[in-house]
Amino acid sequence: IFRRIISTISTLGVAPGLTGVLGELLFPDYVADWAAQEQCLPEISQEEPVFADQALKDILEKVVDSGVVVFTVFVDTRDREEGRRFARNMDTWMCRVRSVLASSFLAFVDSEKLRKHFESQYGVSAYFSKEWIKEAFKGRGDGERHDSNYWRWVAMESILRAGYSAFYVDTDIMWLGDPRPHLGALPVADFYGSCDTYDAGTGSVRWYQNGSLDMEQLRKESKEHDDESVCCQGFLVPVNAGIVLMRPFPAAIEAVLRFRQRVISGPCWGQAAMQWALFELCGPRGLLRCQLLEPLRFASASPLMQELRRKRGKALQASYQPSLIHLDLDGKMKTSANQFFE
Repeated sequence: IFRRIISTISTLGVAPGLTGVLGELLFPDYVADWAAQEQCLPEISQEEPVFADQALKDILEKVVDSGVVVFTVFVDTRDREEGRRFARNMDTWMCRVRSVLASSFLAFVDSEKLRKHFESQYGVSAYFSKEWIKEAFKGRGDGERHDSNYWRWVAMESILRAGYSAFYVDTDIMWLGDPRPHLGALPVADFYGSCDTYDAGTGSVRWYQNGSLDMEQLRKESKEHDDESVCCQGFLVPVNAGIVLMRPFPAAIEAVLRFRQRVISGPCWGQAAMQWALFELCGPRGLLRCQLLEPLRFASASPLMQELRRKRGKALQASYQPSLIHLDLDGKMKTSANQFFE
């Protein structure tokens, strides 16, 4: 069954000779006015750079392959429901990553207990340091110690400043193969983000309907999220922070610092904070070279599941195989997707 699914996935609209990149990351022309009207880009906080200590440098030297460090973060977010959801699937996810990357996969964790667990139970490399955490989360960053999103950026920054490319993945990944050979063949850029609104049936990327914002819907969503700013509802661009590659170039390092600054300065945190920073820095507005990763090599679960069900498992001409699938779904749907692809 698994081989039949992979055979079907391998042919969903991808041409031979695929490079692994969908294209340049572009923003709709209405975003600038939206930012001004809703004050989506307040003055940023000034944060100190984050560096790798010697212990982390030693680990990075051990896990790096072809200049790329593949890593994730796993910390206590104090969200028990989320913790239970992840616990149900962690053994499956980590078993797959171990089979693909073994100890060259690195997990940043926030306790010695977790470090030992990841290394002994899952057979991957893990890094924990009280001193590094103290330095990485000092100042206004102290309030982000239980935010896995902020952890992603301080870990990313440490790796980049050590001189390595950093490939971040969420833990909820279905690993099918080693992505590093594909990453090494990508054209030169600073930031590569995964695309999560790809229509596998039409081969198109879904943006906002009719090229404009539905402000009424955004304000409704804002109310449903404790009056969180409308800037944080919906997405500026179809890029997901769950799979991100960045190169150790000066513009990329400054971008990661800006991601952290946007989280702390608000009005958004998480993925939306990253997207607003990308709006400031990508393309003609800044010096950051930004690309979208090819969505059928670095795949999102939902559109693939829809297309596979539509095809009813019929095999097409095999020409392509994804390296990983991001199970970026909520609640029970994440477990269902995990079982579907298994």
